Amino acid sequence: MAAAATQTVGSETIAYCTSCKMDLNHVIVALKGDRIAKVQCLTCKKEHAFKAAKGQTTPKAKKKKKADAEAEAEIHSIEAEWEKLMAAHRELPIKQYSMKGQFILGDKINHPTFGEGIVGKLIYPNKLEVIFRHDVKVLIHGGAQS
Repeated sequence: MAAAATQTVGSETIAYCTSCKMDLNHVIVALKGDRIAKVQCLTCKKEHAFKAAKGQTTPKAKKKKKADAEAEAEIHSIEAEWEKLMAAHRELPIKQYSMKGQFILGDKINHPTFGEGIVGKLIYPNKLEVIFRHDVKVLIHGGAQS
């Protein structure tokens, strides 16, 4: 008969005690969502922030997931903007990107590495900001025509 590993306030868990400097039995004092936040050592009776015992995963993995989710959301917003601009300029031909080429605002370009993009900003004198499907890049070009 296998018991479910439910974590509730008042239940016991093994954690690293910051006072005893060992992995010991603790009582869960506080939860933050579904994660253990604070525990009380059953040996020294001191209350402290939860630290996973050796060999157990630490709560830091959740922070990475949050950062990954934020990066993914940013990519989706760039992709949505790219799709909107490409649809708005669908009648324009796609120019092959070259550092020596001349480009203006709204030009659609095909870059050998980044793929299809659209010029979103001209940066004087010889740079342009191009919105690609998954990223925004600053590229060099031939500059403004005289």
